[in-house]
Amino acid sequence: MAEKKEDLLTYQFKAGSVDAYKAIFDQYYKPLCSFAKKYVLELAVAEDIIQELLVNFWEQRNKIYLKNSVKSYLFQSARNECLNYLKHQSVEEKYRMHVTNVSSDSFFHDRLEEEEVNRLIYQTIRTLPPRCRQVFELSRFEGKSFDEIAQELSISKNTIKNQLVSALKQIRQVLEKNEIIILAAIFSELL
Repeated sequence: MAEKKEDLLTYQFKAGSVDAYKAIFDQYYKPLCSFAKKYVLELAVAEDIIQELLVNFWEQRNKIYLKNSVKSYLFQSARNECLNYLKHQSVEEKYRMHVTNVSSDSFFHDRLEEEEVNRLIYQTIRTLPPRCRQVFELSRFEGKSFDEIAQELSISKNTIKNQLVSALKQIRQVLEKNEIIILAAIFSELL
């Protein structure tokens, strides 16, 4: 008798009966959540998986072939969805671990390299002749134009240009000597 009732419910469901869907939902939602929780270990995750499964079950009702019972179909589908979720979580975790390792190693290395480059540049700037250093600092650190520097120091724009060329050349040479080629190339382009 129960089999005929389920066959009728399945028939009504496939025909688009919302009442039949509601009956299936009410009958299987909690047992499916308990079943899924055994796989994913978190009730909230299990509930999300089962809700999505039941929504898809309704939306795909015309495409679904129920070889056995609704119950066996839903529990098999729940198992598959849980395994897919776990597989996805595993891939995400591996990716997170990889990114964390690469990022921390790369960040640490980049940070050390940046500090070393800055140390070399500032050390070189401190060794520049006073006027050359003053022109460089006004231009590069304070962002002043040639006109502003010329007016402030009472020197010509050509002198400013020569002082900057000299400063950048010395910085480039120190970077090249310390095998920091990329930055040396950038400093040579600034000339």
